Amino acid sequence: MIDITAEQINMAKLMLGHIPGAIPKVLANAINRAAEGARTDAVTKAKEDYTITAGRVRETISISKASTSNLSAAVTSRGRPRALSYYKIRPGKVTKRRPADGVYAQVKRSGGGTIAKSFVAKMSSGHVGVFNRTSAGRFPIVQRHGPSVAQMLESKSVSQYVEAGANRRLSDRLNHEINRMLARYGK
Repeated sequence: MIDITAEQINMAKLMLGHIPGAIPKVLANAINRAAEGARTDAVTKAKEDYTITAGRVRETISISKASTSNLSAAVTSRGRPRALSYYKIRPGKVTKRRPADGVYAQVKRSGGGTIAKSFVAKMSSGHVGVFNRTSAGRFPIVQRHGPSVAQMLESKSVSQYVEAGANRRLSDRLNHEINRMLARYGK
């Protein structure tokens, strides 16, 4: 969680007290830029720790922006567990025969392994996934999944990185927005 300190608010009041309505506008702009930066940091760090593409992470993240009447923003990620085919798998495409050892899957960059008796198949919808048979017969089959993007972003390394970057960015952006407002109104 990122908070604006009393010291930062007092600095804004001291420098912008003579401009009507400037303080909430400056705070809202700084908060919104910090939230956008937090989304960028989340995508970058998740892509660094996990073998998922940036677009697959970004599509699950939404930002509710701050306004002059509501000085809070939220960066949230929602989604279901992702199919293993969203991550690094080998073979990466459908083959005629099931691999002897199974499909190799790597979700985190620091690990990975072979899933015994698994195979890559294309469904009638066009979706390609990693599957296993649940019985000795041909059907039914179940798809294998990895973590959701929200679970990735909740990991300690990712959340600490995002929070530290957002705090730093909020402080920098607040100073920038104050200077911008002073320049606009001729100090």
